[in-house]
Amino acid sequence: MDHSFKKPEYEYKRGDFFILPLDIFDRDLSPNAFAVYGALAYFCDNKGQCYPSRTTISNRCGGMSLPVVDKALKELEDKLMIDIEHQFKDGKQTTNLYTLYDLTDKKDALRHLVKFTHNENGEPLDYFEYYWPQ
Repeated sequence: MDHSFKKPEYEYKRGDFFILPLDIFDRDLSPNAFAVYGALAYFCDNKGQCYPSRTTISNRCGGMSLPVVDKALKELEDKLMIDIEHQFKDGKQTTNLYTLYDLTDKKDALRHLVKFTHNENGEPLDYFEYYWPQ
């Protein structure tokens, strides 16, 4: 019996693919959130950050509507898989900065919660600041 490997019909070249963590299958994601996560992973740098526009994400996901992209982004953020930093220049919103968390490191994903429960000086917010921000 010949155990040699068959040469693939298509030769993958360096840069023709990107990696998704296996833990993504354990997150009970909707198909749309899975696709959006894949699109974000496609654009990410070695720090896990990227800033594609919502339209670009939509195009990478087969023309998904912008409200569906928004819902998928919210799902990913709620499941502590990504952080979304809204960016502004000259008072106008620019593309968001997306950070994909290391899904194998639970501490990495939980770090983002600190920004919601602490002020810019690292001090904990009191109950009213947390639930009714100014």
